[in-house]
Amino acid sequence: MKPLPRFIWCIFDGLRRDMITPDIAPRLRAFIDGGCDFPASRCAFPSVTRVNAAAMACGAAPGITGVVANALFDPNVFSDKLMQTSLHDHMVQAEQAYDGRFVTAPSLGDILADHGLKVAIVSSGSAGATHLLNPRAAQLGHVRLSLSDWRASTPADYAAEVLRRFGPIPPGATPNVARIQLQTDIVLDAVLPEVAPDVLIVWFSDPDSTYHYCGIGSPESVAAIRNADAQFGRLLDHRAQAADSAECQIIVCSDHGLITAREKIEVKQHMRDAGIRIGDSFLNNNAVAGNTGYCAALRMAAYDDASMRDLVNWLLEQPWCGPVFTPGGNGVLGGIAGTLDRALLALTHARTPEVYYVMAAEDTPDRWGRPGSCCFSGEAIPVGGATHGGLHPIEMNNLLAMGGTAFRQNYESPWPASHTDIVPTMLASFGIRSPDSVTGRALTEAYAQAAIDPAPPQSVTHTSETRTRRQHLKLWHVGATTYVDCGWTERA
Repeated sequence: MKPLPRFIWCIFDGLRRDMITPDIAPRLRAFIDGGCDFPASRCAFPSVTRVNAAAMACGAAPGITGVVANALFDPNVFSDKLMQTSLHDHMVQAEQAYDGRFVTAPSLGDILADHGLKVAIVSSGSAGATHLLNPRAAQLGHVRLSLSDWRASTPADYAAEVLRRFGPIPPGATPNVARIQLQTDIVLDAVLPEVAPDVLIVWFSDPDSTYHYCGIGSPESVAAIRNADAQFGRLLDHRAQAADSAECQIIVCSDHGLITAREKIEVKQHMRDAGIRIGDSFLNNNAVAGNTGYCAALRMAAYDDASMRDLVNWLLEQPWCGPVFTPGGNGVLGGIAGTLDRALLALTHARTPEVYYVMAAEDTPDRWGRPGSCCFSGEAIPVGGATHGGLHPIEMNNLLAMGGTAFRQNYESPWPASHTDIVPTMLASFGIRSPDSVTGRALTEAYAQAAIDPAPPQSVTHTSETRTRRQHLKLWHVGATTYVDCGWTERA
């Protein structure tokens, strides 16, 4: 048997921490309780999958990676439509538009390759998310297998051989039981014994997709988590049986949480009714282009002109609209009265759209008693399904835990953390200095040997207001590292 990886990193797409119970997820619950848990972990904003896939892979905020939304208008990629970062064909086009550097920070794969080490990825998540975990895998000669779109898999000859042996791939489902079971088969029977990566990343598509269409706490979502937990248990069992098990560390996380989609609002139509010229591009004399979902990223045809002010002032008056962020401010208050500066969210990249908003969210529980709900728009999910992308604490609070001989046991960290801290923590274990692009921190409080407590966390809440509303954004600071905790609005 070839040696185990130094790290196995398992990502449970969308998994809410309140559903990791001994009944639903016994293997994961026992792993978290026996290892090193970070209950105050937060994801990057927007709390959407591809933004966080890149943030995780690079250990960096969206302003560094350049992946600033799930869907956005980028005229460098498409002049007539939105770029969808979930789609393989769109990611291919984006890489071509940016000379293979759509992600503008080095990923874990890049950094390890410079030291003769390799990353392997086996994912049942979207092809785009799989790509963003190691964007330059093909050039590096690293294995990246995407069960949602095999065309995103590389190297081509190895991917073809794996598909011949293990295929066909079952169709996606909610819950995605058969596909995720096959994913684990490929990990255990092909990638681990044949590739022997130094880091193995396994991305489980559930429970996110099942939450979206069946609801949080639904029987289907419970079945989805139980299956993902069982597959995680297979990985734990494989590690336990290996002679070098003590050398293999396990890291688990989710990319974000979800809340219930309570009320659908046709935002784009309301904008057009109000005289706002909006579309998927700047064609047809549109003044605004972008996605108007629960979390919106809107680009202006003329930066900070009257059209942007009209758009933002209209948004601030809508009862379904939550926090709004604009550029051109002082780093705290946005350039338009009543908004906050998008720089607070680390959305400073050159391709960042001008205006972000999230729709109103609250703590109201769903029919299964799971708290958190919101207005939503433009998404192909039913009322009573689930969504994410906003600033509700449940969306921002992602799973993060570690286990193995390198980490403390039965330990719960009191510090804020993030999955952007995983890459610098791994690199420290390899004895590799983190590049300047990394904005996360090594989780030194988690070390089994010579743990080092970070600086005390500092909390600050920024507020902007108009005559009819206030909006708030709460941040945590640990030394030089900033975490977005949550955001909300209050109506007068």
